[in-house]
Amino acid sequence: MRNRLETSGRKRGTALLAALFAAFVAASMIMVLMTITSAKNEATDVERYTKVARFSAEGAIEAAKKELQVAIANWDPVASEGDVELNGRTVEYTVTPTGLDVISTDGAGIQTLVTGYELKAIGREQRSTALAHRIVNAEATPIFQFAVFYSDDLEIFPGPSMTLGGRVHSNADIYLGCGGTLTVDTNYLHSVGDIYRERKDSPGVSAGTVNVRKWVENPYDPSEPEQYVTMYSDGQMSNQGVSTISGYDSNFTQGVDLNGDEDFTDPGEWLPWGPGALDFWGAPEGYLGGSGHTVLSGDHDVSEAVVPDVGSIAMFEESLGGGYVLNEITGEFEEAASGSGTHSKGFFHEQAGLTLLVSEDGSWDAFDADGASVKAALGDAVSVTQLYDARQASGSGQDTPVLEIDIEELNASGAFPANGLLYAAHYGMGEGTDAKGVVLKNGAELLAPLSVVTEGALYVQGDYNTVAKKGAAAMADAVSLLSNSWDGSKNPGQLPYASDTTFNVAIVTGNHETNVGHYNGGLENLPRFHENWSGKNCNIIGSFVNTWTSRYATGAWSYGGDRYKAPRRNWSYDTAFNNVANLPPFTPMAVSARDIVAW
Repeated sequence: MRNRLETSGRKRGTALLAALFAAFVAASMIMVLMTITSAKNEATDVERYTKVARFSAEGAIEAAKKELQVAIANWDPVASEGDVELNGRTVEYTVTPTGLDVISTDGAGIQTLVTGYELKAIGREQRSTALAHRIVNAEATPIFQFAVFYSDDLEIFPGPSMTLGGRVHSNADIYLGCGGTLTVDTNYLHSVGDIYRERKDSPGVSAGTVNVRKWVENPYDPSEPEQYVTMYSDGQMSNQGVSTISGYDSNFTQGVDLNGDEDFTDPGEWLPWGPGALDFWGAPEGYLGGSGHTVLSGDHDVSEAVVPDVGSIAMFEESLGGGYVLNEITGEFEEAASGSGTHSKGFFHEQAGLTLLVSEDGSWDAFDADGASVKAALGDAVSVTQLYDARQASGSGQDTPVLEIDIEELNASGAFPANGLLYAAHYGMGEGTDAKGVVLKNGAELLAPLSVVTEGALYVQGDYNTVAKKGAAAMADAVSLLSNSWDGSKNPGQLPYASDTTFNVAIVTGNHETNVGHYNGGLENLPRFHENWSGKNCNIIGSFVNTWTSRYATGAWSYGGDRYKAPRRNWSYDTAFNNVANLPPFTPMAVSARDIVAW
């Protein structure tokens, strides 16, 4: 009996030990698994934190690149360091010049100032850090070396046929169409966004014919081949048996691949927009002058070109610690004690060789580059008057107060700006019917190259810069063109007749946003009209730039009535601008930034 009990006890003891051992092993395995899981989780966290840190560093680099462009475009010094808020954290960056500072010239003669910078940023997340480096080239191109430059959407929908030569760029989308045929004679039709063959104000309306030239190195050289490819409308594509949203444009993302072999080369097949634009508007077959592509959009990574903001044309803009403060009694700005001001002069006001300022009571004064009054020297060159602008008056019958500058008298006055920059503005600027403006008249001949800038509306009356043509620019909230027949007698309900007039001038102006059902007038109405131009020629040789929304001349575009009737538009890019020596004084820059290397 004892032996059996002892044997049984030994078995129970062995079983207990085995159970304890199994429990220990299980517990150990659990601990090991928990450790492995914890290690995996920790590794996953580290990987995630490292990625977040890297993304933060790259995001700061992108912010630094944009700030670099903005500074150069607005004539500000490039800051050597800065920071940006990303995901609730402050990420710092540094900007260091590389020493590269050259002028490059393309085959068409367009010149670009190229300056190199090294950008560096450190991103941090928990215990992880990431360092990002990038070498970029800031490329500053005189904005008047573009035939057309828009910061926002560019719409070109003239009624009659139109030929457009020179570089065309939009930092947003481009909408193309025509009542007849739009011929784009260039090697540069670029959009940072999309390119559409439809109206923005009436989506789905895809009208007319648009022919775009295939790429050649120098489209201004008459010996270069001149071949055009049609950018088909929705109807033109339908006639070829292809259904589209708006034609052959950025909406045509799938192409037509009838047999599904993805080569898009069989009969009846069409390449999608991205590769198709490269193929259709590349160099002509057999061309020996290099390679390139005329039509590029966001699908081809076109980069934004930053231009001066609207504050550059302002009389004064807010600036903490600036040199000026508003006198609440007079309504005018006065010099402030050092560091105590609230405003600074806008760039063009600050740089002007001649400044004309109109007080709210209608009196005016003139100052040279040193701030000395030169009013007496101007004599009859300057006066205060008014005109009827039906677009601004909006049916009210209210006249627009204007400062009238007689260029012929200015030429002879001895007060012509030595540096070629004339700035004119009104105190008490208002919007719409209360807006004020500046008129340039008798400007057929300029004493020297001249840029005229105002923060309000600018009216250019009669032939301008047509005798011994020089570099000339008009920069304003809105630019209106008045013919040789304009005599200032327009009244509500009347539409005086225009006569053939020529303007040799580069234009920088504001505009308004197109919405569905309401057109802003498009490129063809960027310069505003106020007469019946039917059958008459409006000849413009220059450049057309829209870089801001109009802040004062806010009257909406409208056709007919006592507003205007369109001229025959003979508009072209001034190829003299391809030589920087011929550019208007203080020509703004369009600044892009190209990545060279990153690590």
